[in-house]
Amino acid sequence: MADINEDDGISPSEATTQNKKFKIFNDGEVDPLDGDTKYFPNFNWDHVRTWIAIRRADKYSDEQINELAAQDVIMLEKANGFRTYGSVEEGSLQAAKRIKQVNPKVKILFYLNAMVHYGDYAANETWKEEWALRYKDTNELVKWRERLLSYSHFNLDFREWWINRALEMTDHEEIDGIFIDGICKVDHRKYVPPGHGEAYLETANELRSRLQPGKLLIGNAVRAAKRGNANLRHLKYLDGSYLEGWQQNKDTIRDTVELISVMGKQKRIVMLTSSPMGMTEKAKAELASTKSLAERYDIISEFIDFPLGVFLLGVE
Repeated sequence: MADINEDDGISPSEATTQNKKFKIFNDGEVDPLDGDTKYFPNFNWDHVRTWIAIRRADKYSDEQINELAAQDVIMLEKANGFRTYGSVEEGSLQAAKRIKQVNPKVKILFYLNAMVHYGDYAANETWKEEWALRYKDTNELVKWRERLLSYSHFNLDFREWWINRALEMTDHEEIDGIFIDGICKVDHRKYVPPGHGEAYLETANELRSRLQPGKLLIGNAVRAAKRGNANLRHLKYLDGSYLEGWQQNKDTIRDTVELISVMGKQKRIVMLTSSPMGMTEKAKAELASTKSLAERYDIISEFIDFPLGVFLLGVE
């Protein structure tokens, strides 16, 4: 079986990166979320607002908890705390409780993948392999990276299982919302059957309709390199999106600035991600050999101006 990661299904083409005008809603279309920002992270211009995606299989130290609590948004990635607490759900919840004790205002998101079946979750005890996606022509199981099963949103029993995983976590006051990863995979043009993207949308809209009041839905959805309208249709049920893969070329950089602007004007949260850009080999080596967090920040500080500029251009 071919490795799905050989082609992410979203590479930009010249035809789709020229003269784009992005919009979330068609003319006259009403925002189903009504532009409600009451439960969004606090925003002001005192400093650039920051967020972090993080995972640690065991327990965070007190120093790490304090560092995390200084962020505006924390996405507790897959694999958090399962070695110490027995499951990702419990590990994430315990980390969230400790962070909230330091800073009650930080928004904490629980990680849920739209397509990839990861291990170490307590919910997996009731998972059934018959819910896994299969190739239409061979009936073989679809596997990401040739080893991880894929979800099928055609299956109604699976949908209920997946939605309940989210709702059980957002039932905790320390969990402010769900981060849905892998949304770009739901309609992958080479590995997912026709109609699956629409089936996923039915799942996602059902989750939105049942989500507890005041809870957030953020996704890894919007991409400048995504064919068509950059996946903006997902912002009809999402409160915001993570933006990655925007540094591919001048077109994706330009379009990302526009996407940030469009999202902000439509009252959607923008979570731009970037590594330091333009680092010299000397700086990379120095960073790799440095353990002090403060010193690591000093090393990368001169290499963040460009991604910060992109963000600020979009925010206007």
